[in-house]
Amino acid sequence: MSDPGHPQSPNDASTSPAGHGRRSASGLGGVLQEEEFSVAQAIGGPRGVAESVVPTLLFVVLFVATGAVAVAAISAVAAVVLALLARLVQRQSPASALGGLIGVGIGALLAIRSGEGTDFYAPGIAINAVSLLVLLVSLLARRPLIGVVVALLDPRVADWAEAPDARRVYTRATGLFALLYAAKLGVQVPLLLTGQVAALGVAKLVMGLPAFAVIAYLTWLMHRALLARRAAREAAAA
Repeated sequence: MSDPGHPQSPNDASTSPAGHGRRSASGLGGVLQEEEFSVAQAIGGPRGVAESVVPTLLFVVLFVATGAVAVAAISAVAAVVLALLARLVQRQSPASALGGLIGVGIGALLAIRSGEGTDFYAPGIAINAVSLLVLLVSLLARRPLIGVVVALLDPRVADWAEAPDARRVYTRATGLFALLYAAKLGVQVPLLLTGQVAALGVAKLVMGLPAFAVIAYLTWLMHRALLARRAAREAAAA
């Protein structure tokens, strides 16, 4: 559910606050398992931010400065390649950088081929559209995607589908993510159609990590509240 460059690797490891040597994931899956919300963990840490922001920022700055689509596109691809190589050298999971390379690479090829800077963003917009569709289908099927994902990561809510309270929580969380992707499309598609290269880049950056962090925080709050209610019921029953 992310466009190219999002800090979406669920396998990036970080030390858990429990301090027992357990390694927990970054991204949404990681923060939902923690007692305290960490913006840095949600967005993948400094490296996740750099991998997400630098390619788009480079493309926008170089396109505005030079007007050369090829220069801007190749520089963006080079930035992702360097990030991927750095992960490989340090023996870290290359998943997020590899995903970014595919998205940025396709966008760069489209932009160079057409000569239109806006085509650089087409893969990300397409991914946003697919993500929105998947989220909406999961809601219509009464199997909200966030519930499915959280249950895989946190065994404490493995029974969410049979628990009305949990189902409501993850339905609302899935709805929030659907609204995020709908907002992205609502802003970015008109900019794409009108050829606003710089504005589209700014919109992608603003509606990327910052917006994702807000929705992740709201989802974390709902998840923690659900766990607290469950603990209270168990204590009362005991």
